Amino acid sequence: MYNMANFNKVKSTGPNATSYEGGAVYNKNVVEDWTNFLFSSFLENRYYESGSEQMKRYLALTDAVAQELGYEFVAKASFFARNELGMRSIAQLTAAYLNDKTFADKRAYFRNFCHRPDDVAETFAAIENVGSGKRSHALVRGFGDYLSNLNDYQLGKYKLSNKNYNMFDCINICHAHSKSIDKYKAGLLEAPETWEIKISAAGSDNQAKEREWRTLVEKNSLGYIALIRNLRNILQSAPSLEWIETFLVPQIENEDAIRKSMIYPYQIYCAYKNLNQWDCMNVVAALDKAFRVAAGNMPELPGSSVIMLDVSGSMDDRISRNSNMTIKEVGAVYAAAIYVQSKDCDFVKFGTSAKKDSYFKYGNVFQMISRMQANDNVGYGTNVSAAYRELNRHYDRIFLISDMQIMNNRGYWYGVQSGDTAYNLYCKHYGIAKIYSFDLGNYKTQTNNPNNPNVFLFTALNDKIFDFIEIAEKGVNLVDYINENYSYV
Repeated sequence: MYNMANFNKVKSTGPNATSYEGGAVYNKNVVEDWTNFLFSSFLENRYYESGSEQMKRYLALTDAVAQELGYEFVAKASFFARNELGMRSIAQLTAAYLNDKTFADKRAYFRNFCHRPDDVAETFAAIENVGSGKRSHALVRGFGDYLSNLNDYQLGKYKLSNKNYNMFDCINICHAHSKSIDKYKAGLLEAPETWEIKISAAGSDNQAKEREWRTLVEKNSLGYIALIRNLRNILQSAPSLEWIETFLVPQIENEDAIRKSMIYPYQIYCAYKNLNQWDCMNVVAALDKAFRVAAGNMPELPGSSVIMLDVSGSMDDRISRNSNMTIKEVGAVYAAAIYVQSKDCDFVKFGTSAKKDSYFKYGNVFQMISRMQANDNVGYGTNVSAAYRELNRHYDRIFLISDMQIMNNRGYWYGVQSGDTAYNLYCKHYGIAKIYSFDLGNYKTQTNNPNNPNVFLFTALNDKIFDFIEIAEKGVNLVDYINENYSYV
């Protein structure tokens, strides 16, 4: 959402970089590139860039952002990424980077950074990757403050027994003290009644496990994310359709639980996708409703919108090594979220060519996602200009969802233009449209001129992007938003 119009930089009069596919593009400014990483990267191998290359580039960018905006901003942004966006490894790496830096209220930052107890251990491990491994006094004291406030349940749940840094290590390093810690050290803590322990206690007795699943659901003992991640096990144990309708469906549809869980629409999509043979009409309908609730944090946008989704070959890259979802699927998930929430919204998919399509907003959202991500013979290149040529009226905003690796314009009869040229021609014919560019590749280039005040770059695909859009519509940039609204003290 940060754009160069908010900072007095050297003007760029045209594309100044080349994509991995040879297309004319723009280098992102430093803050855009850095927030791309922080708000969406898993630091894993991508189609055009390895995980190690990403980490090296991210740390260099962090240095550059710190020089421009200060370590306090880096701390605020990482706090925001961890606690608002739910980012883990990339936020923990940033906390490790800040270990040997000097900034105000450093101890308070480390005390409040942690969203879960294992953030302490993961940050300790990350420090070994980004520095000498020596932990600063402020980090030790801040994490010590955090650990000292953990209760019996939290300490018992996060023993981290199989990790290089277990909970005993963290407590000893930080010199943390509390009554709960004393009991933990003495081995006097009662085992927390987590669902994992209860299921594990059933051993290999499948009938006992099924009874335990039913009991967990009937007593509403599962957190929302645990509930939808275990739908297959729960459905396998279900004694009847009436039981499903009475106990399971209301929990899946619980709006308060959905919002409090910080769950993303694509996580609900994953739950649907993983049902397989345990598909159940009532559960699918409940997940459909849950998806719309998770997407419903998006404020209603006035005027008209169009979504342009890249379905090219590189978009088949996996979102992470632990997921069977592609970035194209994730893009389609959020395209669907925007589509069902907008009163006036069109959809275009593009590869080498492009196709405009429409969907019934009140139908099955999962079928809509499947249709959106289907290639439909548009080819596997990345020609964003073809998508612009499908637009035949004025839109107030354009949502471009892509990895931004557009093709060059040499040797193609169908006409390939740079993304910026195509956008400018569209605006010339139909009027100015704001463009919200969702970069799912986390590479260093983008298709549009970052100096254009109508261009906004997003990366985080979760509920918070909906707030970002509303903020951008009011003319507020991301740096100011974080500085003014988030404090780690």
